[in-house]
Amino acid sequence: MFGLQKKSTPEAEEQTTAVLTPAVDITETEAGYTIIADVPGMDKENVDVSFENGVVTLKASRESNTEVKVGETIHREFKHASYERAFRVGDDIDSEKISAEITNGVLRVTLPRKASSTKRTIAVNAK
Repeated sequence: MFGLQKKSTPEAEEQTTAVLTPAVDITETEAGYTIIADVPGMDKENVDVSFENGVVTLKASRESNTEVKVGETIHREFKHASYERAFRVGDDIDSEKISAEITNGVLRVTLPRKASSTKRTIAVNAK
């Protein structure tokens, strides 16, 4: 019906893991940086954000739904998916205040600057 042939070997049904690079937008303000990463299908339990040695690492992983409720699978495209991306950041990041939230598969990581490194304007006095 779908123009597909049944896979003849168990090896053909083996799941493979693809490590994908999520698309990101990075913005900068005086207060710090924000990384917005697209990790479709992921939720809080599937995501890990870490900071070590000046590198912010984003990881997300989920298992495919392999349970067949009715009938035999003749074609499978939903597979185990993993996302990973890392960014080196400057020394001006306050690592204790990094935060992350995920909504509908969009991960937002906020990297605030240290208080002493926020941009400020210095008044110039005339004598």
